[in-house]
Amino acid sequence: MGKFNNLTIKAKINIFLLVLVVASAAILYLSIRGNDHLIEVSDNKMMNVLDSTERVKLKTLTNAIAHDLSKQLLADTIKSDSSVYAILNNKLGDLRYGKRNEGYFYVYDKQRCIFSLNKIYEGKMLNNNREYVLAQSGGGFMYDNIMHQDKGREIKSLLYSYMIPGTKYWMGTGTYIDSFEEVQSEIIDELDGELAGTIMEMLILFMVSFAVILISIFSIRKSIISPIRDVVKVTQELSTGKIQRFEYTKKDEIKPIFDAINGVMKSLKNTVNFSVDIKNGKFDSEYTLISENDKLGQSLIDMRDSLKEAKVNEDIRKVDEANRSWVMNGHSNIADILRRYQSDIDTLCTKVLQELVNYSEFNQGGVFLVDKENEKRLNLRASYAYDREKFLKKNVDVGEGLVGTCAIEKQTLYMTDIPDNYISITSGLGGANPTNLIICPMIVDDILIGVIELASFTNIEKYKKEFIEKSADNIAATIMTARVSLQTAELLQLSKEQSEHLASQEEELRQNMEEMVATNESRAQNEYEMEKRVELLESELVKLGVDLSKLK
Repeated sequence: MGKFNNLTIKAKINIFLLVLVVASAAILYLSIRGNDHLIEVSDNKMMNVLDSTERVKLKTLTNAIAHDLSKQLLADTIKSDSSVYAILNNKLGDLRYGKRNEGYFYVYDKQRCIFSLNKIYEGKMLNNNREYVLAQSGGGFMYDNIMHQDKGREIKSLLYSYMIPGTKYWMGTGTYIDSFEEVQSEIIDELDGELAGTIMEMLILFMVSFAVILISIFSIRKSIISPIRDVVKVTQELSTGKIQRFEYTKKDEIKPIFDAINGVMKSLKNTVNFSVDIKNGKFDSEYTLISENDKLGQSLIDMRDSLKEAKVNEDIRKVDEANRSWVMNGHSNIADILRRYQSDIDTLCTKVLQELVNYSEFNQGGVFLVDKENEKRLNLRASYAYDREKFLKKNVDVGEGLVGTCAIEKQTLYMTDIPDNYISITSGLGGANPTNLIICPMIVDDILIGVIELASFTNIEKYKKEFIEKSADNIAATIMTARVSLQTAELLQLSKEQSEHLASQEEELRQNMEEMVATNESRAQNEYEMEKRVELLESELVKLGVDLSKLK
């Protein structure tokens, strides 16, 4: 025993396992041997239920019927399910055998029953595949439980199966074994004695094996219980969240366990530090995987990447939201200016340009409108530079320079890295030299109203470009409306003046008509009086005897 205690834990465990394997093998051997013996005895008893003569008769009858069915099935030209069933029913429907005529035949198409005198099996699948295997192997006997038609319960039966030559069908027959329960009782009585002996052998072997195993367990327990307690202590501390390296000085089989635990501790410490960095927003913090199977570490890295992506998306969303708010406020300011100064186009252009330059942080700007007298010319109606308004007289022909190009193409132009002398040549704004230039057309229903030119020393963001383009459309619509309103007012004034002139002419005409009517009335009166006088004179002449015809 002293030498056994001096063995290593690995050696003790090996001895323990060896004893356990030997004992298990012995018990298994006795169990298998006893079971095989019992099966052999049982089979022998069952095989004696029908003598060999009956088996030969059953096999000979089945094979003969199978060959006869083969001729009829092969001669069948229809080969439908109904024609096959008719042949089988004609041949096997009234066929019985055995002392009580309980033996009958059935036919299967592989594993599906297509004909049986016991109708509960027709159309159903084969429960025991062994019968089909026996038929394919040239025919054979087996035992199975078959439902009795009259008794309504399954009864142990002897089955024989055989392939119908030249077809895919096989046939079988079953004979009920009424004496099976009696045989079973005899077998059980006979086996009780043999089983008792086998159990006694197994019990003795088990007790010996148990004693050896118990001794080995107590010896090994003393060698490993102390390190296991240390392992439990460390794991309990680890379960409470305490991360601390554990020193284990013994160089035995337990030491790799503590080395692994210390490795886990180190990994957890790195995980904690990495998690703290992520919590503090340090998404660029690096984490080294322990191995390619480090799923926790990979999950943390994936979480860091997801949070980093979410942070970037959140920053983008905030910037987009701020830009949208900036654009909305800008449009509100522009709309207020357009509403207040829509009656004065020059003032409107100046105020809008000031708002665009200051709100969008541009450095220079100008507003050009199409000349009403000459649509091929643009007139500078407002300019703004370095927060100081500049009153300049400037005309640009359509197609001339950048402003003219924008006017003829009706597309926004954007330029960067402008040469030192470029703006003085093409833009006409003067002053310092900006590095970014945007020229946007003002269009309403594809009609050019004018052009806005803005310059900056910094890059012009996309949302500012869109803001300028939208503002240009709104300014164009307001200017168009203002022009229409002014034109309408002028037409109204002209119409008023024309109405007044027509009214004056109408009054003068009325007076003339009244004078003419009065004159006509006076003339008619004179003519009437003259006619009266003539008639009176003629009457006097007639009285005097003067011949009026001669006078005429």
